[in-house]
Amino acid sequence: MAEVVNVLLPIFAVIALGTILRQSGFAPPQLFRETNRLVYYVALPAFLFLKSAESQLQGDAAARVFAVLFGGMLAAVALGYLLARLMRLPPPTEAAFVQGGYRSNLAYVGLPIVFLAVASQGGADAPALQALGVISIALLTPIYNVVAVLVLLRGRPGSREQLGPRLRELAYRLVTNPLILSCAAGLLVMALGWKLPQPLRQTLETIGDMTTPLALLGIGAALTFATLRQHARNATVASLVKILAAPLAGLALATWLGLSQPELRMSLIFLACPTAAASYVMAQQMGADDGLAANIIVLSTVLSLPALAVIVAGT
Repeated sequence: MAEVVNVLLPIFAVIALGTILRQSGFAPPQLFRETNRLVYYVALPAFLFLKSAESQLQGDAAARVFAVLFGGMLAAVALGYLLARLMRLPPPTEAAFVQGGYRSNLAYVGLPIVFLAVASQGGADAPALQALGVISIALLTPIYNVVAVLVLLRGRPGSREQLGPRLRELAYRLVTNPLILSCAAGLLVMALGWKLPQPLRQTLETIGDMTTPLALLGIGAALTFATLRQHARNATVASLVKILAAPLAGLALATWLGLSQPELRMSLIFLACPTAAASYVMAQQMGADDGLAANIIVLSTVLSLPALAVIVAGT
């Protein structure tokens, strides 16, 4: 129980603080928009580059964790479409429903929890396990984006004609994504055997340390329960796919693949994370039900706390 509190309470306490600061008027919305931009373009890339550059390549372990995350994602997508058909959701609502059911907040929620969780158990292996977490999500992030575009295009009338331009736009976004670029650059440094100069390393570490508090405050500031009643049924079902069905599918696959205990814990934490805030942005840009997308983020954030507590306590 103490480990659950030590791992999860700091994360969700900072999220709650962001909500309080925003709702009380202490911090204006513009502040969080700017800090989110700072995290996305500066702090998180510095953090990911440093962790990737100082990692030790663990091909087999990374492949196993990635396979579980990918399998959990596919199971969530398939179940999402099945439930959406049974619930007779219209195409724009179906698109937001399916995306919300599979897309984890890997970088802003998943990594901080994984880092605290492996630090509590990993001992001397903690740095290697942290690097494994970074590499695993670096492989999955581009796939998340490709699947999101395909899912959201399916929910739009006339989407086949727009497939080519949308895929070109997606390709451009992937090759200019600061998170993907920073991981790739870090892995290149690691592969070449270069050692970062201490002043550069310390600078990157200092900048990267901004990532977790600012990102979690931004998540909390974005939470609003004002329209939850309107989307309660659909948001609840999609959130349960996200924080319950996906981890269960991942658990079955992890058992079959024979993951180690740290690899299992890491995989299930990533799969049980709340829905990523990016799902709302993409739903809005591509004509899906952005109201449902926003409420899935809110509800999955709330429901992920007990799900993550079970995982931390049981692995």
